[in-house]
Amino acid sequence: MVEKTTDSLKKMAVAVNKSLIDYQKPVIGEEKSAIDDKKSAVDRIKSAIEQQKYNEPSKANILKVYDEIEKNQIFGTKEIKEIFDCSPSTARAVMTKLRDMKVVKAVNGKGKEKYVFIE
Repeated sequence: MVEKTTDSLKKMAVAVNKSLIDYQKPVIGEEKSAIDDKKSAVDRIKSAIEQQKYNEPSKANILKVYDEIEKNQIFGTKEIKEIFDCSPSTARAVMTKLRDMKVVKAVNGKGKEKYVFIE
C-alpha cells in the first residue's frame, strides 16, 4: 500500500512539473517576441541613421536616447537634456535629428513638442 501511494505521489509530481513547464512556455514565447520587437525597432533606427550623414557621436547619441526612453514613453527635449546632462540647444539638436529621421511622432495634448518613438 505504501508503494502505491509513493508511485501515485511520483506520478502526481511529474504531472505538476509538466503542467508548470507547459505554463511557462507561453511566457518564454512572449519574452522572445518582445526581444524580437526591440531588435527590429533598433534595426529600423540604425537603418534610419545610416541613411543620414551624421557623425559617429551623433549616431551614438541617437541610439542612447532610444535605449534610455521606455517603450511608448512620451518625451521631449527636457528628457533628452536629462539623459545627456547637456544644454537645451544640444537637446534640441538631438530631437531635430530624431524628427528628421522620422523615428518619432508628435503627441498632441501632452504639452509642447512631445514625442514618442514609432513602433
